[in-house]
Amino acid sequence: MTDNTELLEPNSPLSGAPTPPQPKPTDLKAAILNDNLAVLDDIGDLPPLPSRATRRIGKRNKISSRGGVLVQLPSWKRPRVVYFESKLEQRVLFVLLARGDVIDLWEQPPLVRYFDDERQPKHHFIDFYIVLESGRRIAIVVKPARIAARTKFMRELRNIRTAIRKDFADDLVLITDQDFTRDEALNAERYHDFSRHRCPATLHQLRALVSTTSFPTTVGDLARALDAGSGGFRTIFIAIYEGLLTADRTSKIDADTSILTGAAQ
Repeated sequence: MTDNTELLEPNSPLSGAPTPPQPKPTDLKAAILNDNLAVLDDIGDLPPLPSRATRRIGKRNKISSRGGVLVQLPSWKRPRVVYFESKLEQRVLFVLLARGDVIDLWEQPPLVRYFDDERQPKHHFIDFYIVLESGRRIAIVVKPARIAARTKFMRELRNIRTAIRKDFADDLVLITDQDFTRDEALNAERYHDFSRHRCPATLHQLRALVSTTSFPTTVGDLARALDAGSGGFRTIFIAIYEGLLTADRTSKIDADTSILTGAAQ
């Protein structure tokens, strides 16, 4: 940390700024809860934990891609609402969740104060902050590649990286739309959806089948052998992400996808 930079909670008496308004119950929140009724059924009468975003997320409209999902991570007692502000942020969110080693995630954490190249004070809201099983803490900036390629933005990113306190994050990472394929993001989103409707019995059946199956094979062939209807495809899909099976996640996973046994290296 340098002497002239700091990362502070927005309501810190040292931040010099009022607390940003928190997301309030709006049509956006109602839409999120409506889209996630299956998760709400699973947790009974307990409401989901609220978003921790420190910047208010605007209401959803016809031209925006703002929204949110209910997410369950190991460090959370129950599902939490996580907001995104663009289609790119939504895709990045699902890709992050599909990693399998994220134990905590915070969208729009407290702003970072920094100085630009002209020594003018600036601030920036990090898009996502994640903690991995290894203990590594990563601050993530999400930007379209066309914007990230601009010299001015890269200078800004360098200054933000310098400003981030080491007791907050170990590194600052830029993620653009060129860091993953659309199919990869779609697969990650489907995994998030399928994993909310697990069938332990079908997974047990799949484990037994895998031990007697010759690989490589295809998702379709394995699903037919599993003979569990549409639930079989979903279970195989989950198994690809959770180490029982391996497939190319950067291409759309469908019946023709080739699969191997074991986790990807």
